[in-house]
Amino acid sequence: MTPEFGRLLAAHTASQFGFRIAQTAFPLTALAACGASAAQAAALMAVQTAGFLLVGLPAGSWVDRCRKVPVMVAADGVRCATALCVALAWAAGGLELGPLYGAAFAVGVASVFFDVAAQSAVPALVPARDLVAGNARLSAAESAAAVLGPVLAGALAWTAAPLGFAVAALAYALSAAFLLLAVEPRRRPRRGDSVAQRPGAEHGRVGEELRPAAADPVPAAARAGVLRDVAEGLRFVTGHPALRRIAAATGLFNAAWSAVAALLIALMLAHGLSRTGAGAVMSALGAGGLAGSFAVRRLARRLGAGRSITVGLMLPAPFALLAGLTGRVPVWATAVALFGVGAGAVVYNVAQISLRQSVTPPELLGRVNATMRTLVWGMIPLGAALASAATRVADPAGVVLAGGGAAACAWVLLLRLPGNRVESPRRGAEPSVGDTAQDAPAPSAR
Repeated sequence: MTPEFGRLLAAHTASQFGFRIAQTAFPLTALAACGASAAQAAALMAVQTAGFLLVGLPAGSWVDRCRKVPVMVAADGVRCATALCVALAWAAGGLELGPLYGAAFAVGVASVFFDVAAQSAVPALVPARDLVAGNARLSAAESAAAVLGPVLAGALAWTAAPLGFAVAALAYALSAAFLLLAVEPRRRPRRGDSVAQRPGAEHGRVGEELRPAAADPVPAAARAGVLRDVAEGLRFVTGHPALRRIAAATGLFNAAWSAVAALLIALMLAHGLSRTGAGAVMSALGAGGLAGSFAVRRLARRLGAGRSITVGLMLPAPFALLAGLTGRVPVWATAVALFGVGAGAVVYNVAQISLRQSVTPPELLGRVNATMRTLVWGMIPLGAALASAATRVADPAGVVLAGGGAAACAWVLLLRLPGNRVESPRRGAEPSVGDTAQDAPAPSAR
């Protein structure tokens, strides 16, 4: 792995800690400090993830036009300021549910730009043979944050839930600092320098990816309109047989699972679990993800790209059903269910993201990432909003059970996923996933 990827990994880890702490602090604060109902807490999750549905597609076009580091630093700045404002409003005694919705929306929109930029930078920061390993390390960082973030937010909620926002603000500030340290000073080439001695030559595309100097050439995508950019990303995803099926299956799973996740904390609190205990149970999702990140490379080698994607979404199915029984089963069973969902989700995500990065031409990567994020993450606010509406006419436990059952069926859409060997895209030809009956190694890079 390159040093630049190491710096991106550090920033991504800090950013994920901030996101996971805030993600748990929002519903805990709404329920404990603002007197919100279960329906209002579910609506808060819908607002927090609405950015992926509303700005996901133009975000990809914008990321392709810009250098990645300034985008990520700006996103961290917005999230840091927003989280700090929530903490200060609580300290001043003026925290209300309405502004909390606004803060959740701002954090969600900024997260769209950070995630799309970070994901689009990975193929330029790691060698082709290490693409799966690089994505696995990023997923391991996300999973570690998902383990500790909810626990920390729950522990802080024992004193006061809004304290989590102060810690989240610090994490976002650290992420921005890591990114700024990753930007190496550019020197002018001196007469007599060979090509290899010129600034950036030692890292090739990696160095250019991380230096936001004004002298860098403007990306070619800047010459195209936003609508055209969005259409190109949509056309690539919907025209690729594997990506099209992956988008449909992931969208169904996310819509169903978000209905479960939006109500889990409220349901556990309603059955007598403490706020700290609820945070600890939610951390099982990240613990499972951490376990999955260690297993994904071996599974990818053994099963091949296509089968590892399908198996990755099959693994969470029985655990999603078990999570749907929250409130009817002991709390440890919910923790086991979340562990299983987290492990399977990371195996699936690493496999399908690596495939996507492998089959997408570099100049389209930001738009394709944003298109997939919009199609699959855009289902999260819809699922959470549906759960919020359903709890007004049905028992929350029944809504959670229905969501768990639907999530368990998503893998069926990936049956007979086209092929198991990923081919590198060639200029002038649309890349494809070649059909093969035998196991193949982990996805090869572009």
